[in-house]
Amino acid sequence: MENLKIIVCFLILIASACKSAGDDNEKYQRERDNVINVAEKIVDVDTKIPVGPSQLYIIDRFLIINEIIPQGDKGIHLFDKNTFEYITSTGFQGRGPGEITRPGGSIAIDYSKNSFHVVDHGRRGVWEFSLNGILNDENYKPTKFKEMDPEMYPERFEFVNDSIALGMAIRPLSIDTYERVMVKLNLNTNTVNEFGYVHPEAVGEEVAHARFAVCVDNGVYVKSYIRLDLITICDLEGNLKYNVYGPGWSNDDNFRYFGHTSIINDKIIASYTGGERAVFENNRRVSNFPSQFLVFDLEGNYKYTIETGYRFISHSVVDEENGRMICYFDGRENPLGYFNINLD
Repeated sequence: MENLKIIVCFLILIASACKSAGDDNEKYQRERDNVINVAEKIVDVDTKIPVGPSQLYIIDRFLIINEIIPQGDKGIHLFDKNTFEYITSTGFQGRGPGEITRPGGSIAIDYSKNSFHVVDHGRRGVWEFSLNGILNDENYKPTKFKEMDPEMYPERFEFVNDSIALGMAIRPLSIDTYERVMVKLNLNTNTVNEFGYVHPEAVGEEVAHARFAVCVDNGVYVKSYIRLDLITICDLEGNLKYNVYGPGWSNDDNFRYFGHTSIINDKIIASYTGGERAVFENNRRVSNFPSQFLVFDLEGNYKYTIETGYRFISHSVVDEENGRMICYFDGRENPLGYFNINLD
């Protein structure tokens, strides 16, 4: 009988060890309550020119403000990221040579060439903008255009090297339906291929919409889902490292969760709503943009929450050199502002 007890205990230990090993890449977080409030520490930025809701990027010493819906004939504006002094604008809107037919996609920075790529939904391709060309010619228009496969064209992407990028693409299913998929792009051959791990419950247009970030130095990319309380961390070969589930994972609701995500040093910084997709404000229904950033390590462990006190357009940017987060806020008298952030 004693030997039987020993055998049973041994089998239980083995089963527990196997379950633990199999669950190492599945992380459930019920509480994220380590909150740092920076609402009183936001510094206003005066752009000197009218700028509507925008996506923000940094290349070299420049802050790029890419308007989602351009207010004028140019939709991309360059500022000195250290002083916020306005420098110049580019990105002519139109149907002529070198003009963006229908903006709405993202910008991808190619640091190796000191250039950036702009998705043109209207032409279903990508324009390459030379930073030197923009700075030397106030009427600069790009001449390099890469037409992508109409069956699967990129919406947003980030470079892994000077020719390969990872990103999200739109794949039409019919005249009025489509789905979003993770892809690898080859900018030399203009080819797009489906790529990487997909969570089994993150399939279909309703839930597949995600933001992502790539970090070549640490060999990872991250997908954060808009309609799921889920972050997926993978290696650059597309293999799963961790699934990170938040407190809203099991909810069957109409919530918005993650927005723009960055990887800075050894941290994942993701904008987060965790509430209804739309709210009523002054008797009108408006988008419920995030007011928080969640900070994780590269294994998906939650570190802390940054509460800004204001909703912001989710595509913000970290200025590593100056240690600050720059945001385009919604509902503040001056929408563009920044606050200091500890990157150690």
